[in-house]
Amino acid sequence: MTYASVNRIGFRFFMVWALLCLLPALASAAQRISSATRWQGEVKLTEAVQVEKGAVLIIAPGTVVRSELPENKLVVLGVVQIDGSESRPVRFETVEGWQGIEFVEAEKGSHIRHAQFSKFESAISMIATSPEISGCRFAEGKNAVRLLREAAPQILNNSFSNNEIGLDNEMRSAPLIRDNSFTGHRVSAIVASNNARGLIEGNSFDRNKQGIGIVQPYPDPLRNNRFKDNEVAIFCSQTKNTPLIEKNLFESNAKGVVNYSFAYPAVERNRFIDNTEAIRNDQFGSAKISHNLIRGSETALYLNRKSNPLIENNLIVNNQLAMFVDYSSYPRVSNNHFVDNAMAVELGIYQSADWEKRSGSKRLVQKEAASRRSKNPMLAQAPEEFNDYVDVSNNWWGKHNAQLKAAGADADLPFFHDRRDQPSVTYPGFGEGSYALDVIRYAPWLEQPVPGVGP
Repeated sequence: MTYASVNRIGFRFFMVWALLCLLPALASAAQRISSATRWQGEVKLTEAVQVEKGAVLIIAPGTVVRSELPENKLVVLGVVQIDGSESRPVRFETVEGWQGIEFVEAEKGSHIRHAQFSKFESAISMIATSPEISGCRFAEGKNAVRLLREAAPQILNNSFSNNEIGLDNEMRSAPLIRDNSFTGHRVSAIVASNNARGLIEGNSFDRNKQGIGIVQPYPDPLRNNRFKDNEVAIFCSQTKNTPLIEKNLFESNAKGVVNYSFAYPAVERNRFIDNTEAIRNDQFGSAKISHNLIRGSETALYLNRKSNPLIENNLIVNNQLAMFVDYSSYPRVSNNHFVDNAMAVELGIYQSADWEKRSGSKRLVQKEAASRRSKNPMLAQAPEEFNDYVDVSNNWWGKHNAQLKAAGADADLPFFHDRRDQPSVTYPGFGEGSYALDVIRYAPWLEQPVPGVGP
């Protein structure tokens, strides 16, 4: 989810429930198909059409389906086989807000191949149904494909462009999402929540406000995808120790992977190239970050508000800032190569164990949560004891190793910013007086590069 949409999950759940209640009533007024039927040429929907159990509707290559009213949708209880081809796609030429094709606990055997949809409220939605959707184009609509409950379609080689949401994966649905392209989505290319799952593999995400947004645990991998020029490539919230994010390419995104509010995914063997911010861990978000290449970022790793990720065996090279640490974040950082970064590690002004000891932030977080009526049980896991140092020992620092050796274990070095540069900080309204900033503990450092770092 995007930051703004995290608190809208309850509303979305209500809307899904309301739709489930309405579907039978809407279907009762539809024209019914109760035997084998074939559409070809030009077909005009003058009312809603329902394909009954035991019936098969076949839509031939090159067919054009028209609807002049949004509610003239196609409801499927039986089987629909849309048999467009690459040269002769089936085209749904409909009015703005068309309600699309709805599968409601439909029989097995449906597929939608090489169909084109636009201007829809929802092009395809489904409950407890698993059709194949392949080679289709979804453009300029609101929600392209909605998996409302327990749906497991195969979504293969489709093009999603300039919609609000490309794929909405909800309520124990488990699609296979492979080799699709998602471009220009105004909210998110893919969203997933409410015990959804499903392999997301080999897709491309370009110029979306958000590529993939996940709320709650997601047990299946996000693998071998490409993310380019997105505002946020992947956003995880409350996912606990899921998902596995591996072998993806993140290029020129404003933010690559964001782990927020008790999200601890495994971010492994990815390549992050020329992103503004490669990986952000925020508000108890603490990923396992291992064997990645992070190159050319303004900030490679951004840790904020009690973020304690495990960071190991990464190649972090040629970034403006390798790691920013703030607001009581204490990562575990070892066996990485920090090479040719303009700045290695910078502590923000709220990185102060002294302030935590004398004033404390846990009660502030709990007070804020109470004001928002948050009942997140994981807030009780928030730490209460803190070191006064950020430990980045046992890493290889490339050309800086010579400076470390010359300076010794406790020096004010130009590529670290900590208490040695800024001894005290003040927080008006958050405790009286001044507080000591934490220090960076960098010794001992590795004397030799680590074999096998990076992807």
